[in-house]
Amino acid sequence: MVALETSSLTFETHTTGLSLLNSAKCYRPLQSDSTRDDQVKQGLVLLMAHGTGYHKEHWEPTIEHLFDLESELTSTKTPPTPTIRECWAIDVQNHGEAAVLNEQVTRERPEAWCKHRSAIHNILGSNPSYRDNKFVLVAHSASATAAILATTFFPLPILQTQNIFHSLVLIEPAIAPTPAFVDPALHTPLYRAISLLMTNRKNTWASKEEARVWMEKKIPWGMWDARVLKAYVDFGLVDNAKGGVTLSCTRQTEALAYERGIRQSTRTASKTKGNYKPIIPIHIVWGDIDDLFSREMKDRLEDPEQGRVFTSVTRVEDVGHMVSMGSKFVGVAFDSIKQMIQTSPQATAKALWDIFSESTPDAVSLLGENSEDQGTQKPRNPRRGNLHSRL
Repeated sequence: MVALETSSLTFETHTTGLSLLNSAKCYRPLQSDSTRDDQVKQGLVLLMAHGTGYHKEHWEPTIEHLFDLESELTSTKTPPTPTIRECWAIDVQNHGEAAVLNEQVTRERPEAWCKHRSAIHNILGSNPSYRDNKFVLVAHSASATAAILATTFFPLPILQTQNIFHSLVLIEPAIAPTPAFVDPALHTPLYRAISLLMTNRKNTWASKEEARVWMEKKIPWGMWDARVLKAYVDFGLVDNAKGGVTLSCTRQTEALAYERGIRQSTRTASKTKGNYKPIIPIHIVWGDIDDLFSREMKDRLEDPEQGRVFTSVTRVEDVGHMVSMGSKFVGVAFDSIKQMIQTSPQATAKALWDIFSESTPDAVSLLGENSEDQGTQKPRNPRRGNLHSRL
């Protein structure tokens, strides 16, 4: 395994008059050689945003596998694969470490989710040496909205001419393709059940160790990769006034994300529509099990006749946002819940790496070309095309 060094960054953002502190971590290989040093000057910088109820450290196992794949494959593949300079993982301002920093503000304004876009934007300008690097925004679930909105900080002429972004990768994006899908009647049984359960879920334990033992026996935590569960306990739980620990992301915050997030996402979906010239390649990664979001909703989001044409659509086998089958739980049948990043960081890393390595310089040079000229390559499988999209 490639040894990584980690650095932390805390910074302030102001969006719509709300001042919030932001926390982020940067991961890069601990040891390098002169060849890699030259490559990273024009390598990829990944900005990774998490889903509802999680935090930046959930990305660590996926990041570790990404650098392992780079180390294993870069020296053997012709032409050379992209070099990842570093990976940033960013907390939503009312999740993880950032929730503690912003506790007083977010207690009164728990809907700080959409402010996340300004945190992503600030990382983009945090290092002058990034001028020759391209950014990849990787967003899971509800953070897909923030990732898309982060690109709107840049004037269109700059996006068209400077190639700031290599791509956007949206993993199980929580985006309603049309306002009709906001209707709870069209939500999956699992989505409706989780929405109801959020405000009453267990949220206190005597200690982090007690919480870990309890979670290991419960769904979904017991299904997670052990490293992800450890990160969830270490960074997702904070001391409470009674001498125990509680969730850093409060139950109210999670409930609001399920209640309001999908409704607000319809405006984001409109930003990916239109018969315009492509600006930034957008990739979607779904789990092949349709649990939290229905296949109908996914198909509608990626339907080119709706005005959204994505660079690629990938399905990762045996995982979903969540997967349900088997025993009963509040009217939802499931024996296990598999969340892609939480249970399958290696598969997630492989899906990301395939996107990076297949995004050839020729594909990137198509940015700004007429959309009618796109899509000439044969799809890699029946549900994965090679078309370009725009914001």
